[in-house]
This record gives sequence, C-alpha cells and structure tokens, in this order.
Amino acid sequence: MAHAATKSIGVIMGRERERDAVCAILVQAGMTCHAAPDADAGLALIEQHRPQVVLCDWSRQPLSRERRSPTRTERANDTAPAHEIDALALCQQVRNNAERATTYFVALASRRGRQARTMALEGGVDDYLAKPIDPRELVARVRVGLRLADMQDRLFTASITDGLTGLCNHDHFNRLLEGELSRSRRYGQPLSLLLLDLDYFKAVNDSFGHLVGNQVLEAVAKVLVGSVRTVDTVARYGGEEFAIIAPQSPMSEALVLARRILTALPRQVRLPALREHRITASVGVAGADDLRVKNAADLVDLADKALYIAKHRGRDQLASVSDVHFEGDVAGLIQIEDVDALRKRVAVMSVQAKEAYVQSISSLVQAMEEKDPYTARHSLNVSYYAEQLAFEFGCNEAFVQSVRNAALLHDIGKVGIPDRILMKPSRLTGIEQSVIDQVPYISTRIVEPLRILETEIQIIRHQREYYDGSGIPSGLAGEQIPLGSRILLVADAFDAMTSDRVYRPQCSVDDALDELTRLSGRQFDPQIVAILRQIITAEPAVAGEWQRRINETREAFAAPVEVS
Repeated sequence: MAHAATKSIGVIMGRERERDAVCAILVQAGMTCHAAPDADAGLALIEQHRPQVVLCDWSRQPLSRERRSPTRTERANDTAPAHEIDALALCQQVRNNAERATTYFVALASRRGRQARTMALEGGVDDYLAKPIDPRELVARVRVGLRLADMQDRLFTASITDGLTGLCNHDHFNRLLEGELSRSRRYGQPLSLLLLDLDYFKAVNDSFGHLVGNQVLEAVAKVLVGSVRTVDTVARYGGEEFAIIAPQSPMSEALVLARRILTALPRQVRLPALREHRITASVGVAGADDLRVKNAADLVDLADKALYIAKHRGRDQLASVSDVHFEGDVAGLIQIEDVDALRKRVAVMSVQAKEAYVQSISSLVQAMEEKDPYTARHSLNVSYYAEQLAFEFGCNEAFVQSVRNAALLHDIGKVGIPDRILMKPSRLTGIEQSVIDQVPYISTRIVEPLRILETEIQIIRHQREYYDGSGIPSGLAGEQIPLGSRILLVADAFDAMTSDRVYRPQCSVDDALDELTRLSGRQFDPQIVAILRQIITAEPAVAGEWQRRINETREAFAAPVEVS
C-alpha cells in the first residue's frame, strides 16, 4: 500500500522509446516513474517501489521467458495471443497479493477491439488506454487512478486503525499477532506481548468528563509509541486497554519496557485539566516461549492473567506469567478465573442498577453501624466535612459526590477488625497497628466489584498516603496522591480529633486546627488544611453546622462503650 507524498507510477513497456516517452509525460505532470522492460522486471518493480498506478503494455509483456507469435486461428478470430495472456497473468498475480491488491492497473494496447478490452477488464484491469497515446488523456486517466488509490489507502487505513489514538485496532492487532507468532516459531526467535490497562480510568471520565478522558487516551498512546522500538506494534486493545507486540524480545527485555512505561506514564501524561490526578497503569507480560502457548489466543490469555495479578496487587504494578506460577497452582488459577468472572458479573449488575446506587451505599453504612456504631457516625461526619472541602477546593459536582461517597465507605473495612483492637483503650501494639493499617485495603476489596465506584475506590485505597511520602500503601507524596485522598485524610483527622475516643478525650476545634496546621506539609496537604481553617473561621453558618455535628457525636457517645 503506497503512502508516499509523491505520486508513484510503474511503467512496464517493451519498447524503450515508448517507455521513455510515457515516463517523460508523467514526470512533467509531477509524478514519479519507475520503468521496467518486461513483466518479470515489472513484478520486481512493483514489489520494490509499490506504485499506486501501473501502466502495462498489454501487447508486448510476457510474464515468462517464452515468446511466440499468434496462430492464424487466433489472428482470424481476434482472440488474445499468448503474450496478452501473459500480461493478464501479471495483473492477476499482483491482484492475488493482499498488500498489492489495490494497485490501479491501466492496460496500454494498440488495438481497439471490443473483445480485447473486455478480456482485459474482466481479467482485473481497471482502465484501458489505446495507442497511439494522447498525453493529456494519459495524465487524466493516471490521475483518476491516483485518486482511487488514495481513497482505497484511506479506507484500508481506517479499517485497521483506531480512530481516536491512531494506533492499530483490535482486529488488526489479532492478525498481526498471529503473523508475528508464526514468524517467531519459524525462525526460533523470541516474542513477547504486553497488555496494559489504565488504572481507574472511569474515575477520569466521571471526574473530568469524556473529552478529557479521550485526551488522556491520546496522550497515553503517544507515550507508548515513544517508548517502543520501530519493529514493535502498539494497539488499542479495548476501551482503556492497550497491547504491545514486541518481536525478537525475550521476557527480560519486555519487562524492562514495561517498567519504563510505568515510570513514563505519570510523568508525561500531565494534562492541565487533570490537575493533580496521576495516570497510572497495570501491565501483564507474557512470552511465546511459554509451553502453554499453542496459538495467539493462548498468548493473549496468559498476558491477561498476568494483567489481572498486577491489578490485584494494587494497580500501578507489573506482573508476568512467572508470577502466575508463583501465585498458586492450577487450583489457584481456576479460583482466580472464577473470581474474575464473578467480578465481571457484579460490574454489569452495578451499571444496570444505578437507580439503587444511593440505597446500596446506605445499606453498606448500616451494615457497618451494626459492627461499630461510632465508626458509622464517624463516616457520616467525615463525608460531610470532605464534601465541603471538595466543594471549596473548586471540584466539579461529580467529583464532590465521589469524595462524599468515598468518605462514607472509607472505614467499612473495619467490619473485619476484632472489637478488642477497635475498642482497645490503650496504645496498640505493633501487630495490632498493622491490622488497623489494613482497613483501607479491606475497604477497597469490599467495594471494588462495584465498578460504578471506581473513583471512590481510588480515593479509599490511598486515604493514608502522607504528603511527605511516608504514608501507605504506595508511599506517594504531594500531588502524586489523589486529590480526593488528600481531602479525605484531613476530614478524617479533623473528626477524629474533635471526637471522644476510648483511648483519649476530644480536643477543641481550635486545637484541632492548630494540630493540622503543625502537620501540614508532613502528613497533610497544606492547601486542604488552609481551606478547612478558612471554612471554620470565615463562614459562620458552615462552622455552626460543623460544631453541631461535633456536639451531637459527643452526646451520642458520652457514656462508655461496653465491649462484649
């Protein structure tokens, strides 16, 4: 398929003088000509230069070296002599090549007989030009062929290309992978496949809109193309999923490429509309040398299993097929597949049940209240405080709602923590603190099947990341921490400080603000703390509502909590 900026024409004519004359006319018209004296050389010309239009002398081009004159019967019946059939074979051989099938053929012949024209056109020729050749007609017909060739090129490109990112699409990727796998087996060369899925991409669409989401996909595509070699193929495999075919790359090199991509994405995908939101991905890597790979589908399946493990580890992670082995035996693999299938069913159900969204959250909070009434009240307070902070920060309505929901659910993981630890009146031991540190992870695992909560899940997962990078689980720092998580941390700490706990009494609002300010830049985002202080000191109505919630919480839990 020709994509050159100049118009490339192939001229296959036996007589040198005629060939030179035709080329001179086309060159004068601004086209590039490649000439050949016979069909054998013409085939090599077409393979090497890939002309968009081929002019073929229909009366003098034998495909083989055998030449003969027409018989008396052939001359009497005006049927095609052997050399015309040879030229026809040239056209048909080019047509049988999928990559050259769109080449526009123009037959040049001295005879104007209807039967000869019909035979040429039925044999695959696109146009028929009689000698002697009129220069203007020649140029006009060639330009028609160029226009049609350009149109076919564009249609073919559109059929194999993702319209948004410009990468090859899913169907073309599957065809390319099959070809690369066959080539790998034929020559004994390594082949690796990377599957990449953007983490919490639904949160981007929900928080910033689908237009920004599309811009993110385009930016990610550019990062991927800039990270690979020219022999590699990058494809958009699904909505927010990408694939990379890496020929002649063993697993070791593919893992280096995957790590390079994971490092590059949050650094290079920095759109103004995203504010502090980081774009990360999970990557699964598989190699064709794995004994379980019998075909291209097996290779994709193994890479997909590795991708699942990477996402299971907490996102922004890398996994390979070797990790599948270490994660467990065959029974373990079956269990992972069953869990994944069930999670997908839950995801479909959650999308279909948007009307019951608020009720679902309320029921989860009620379930938490049965386990720990204080935690339920705490979650309601934190959701209110976080909502106000997000609104004052300038977040859009959808993101404010996500922050509120995340705050409601951020401590739901406490249902898995023993009462003796939750209600312990003295300092926790190291092991007990480690158990408490698992609450964000447990909360995430509980709500993760609800795909509609993807933004909230990201906020909950990173709710204990500290501004100086000393928090958990990922050690993110500053603006690397999701904005919702930074807001939630401040709101959570404020409610904890202004509420009575079994292990310490409450402090005043002023003291809580002073403590938050003291820890700004270390544990808390200074900007969020400043917004909190502004709300409390500059907005009496809002401050009054906050104080009312503090008083109600103190009154509700004034009596000691008995632990059975």
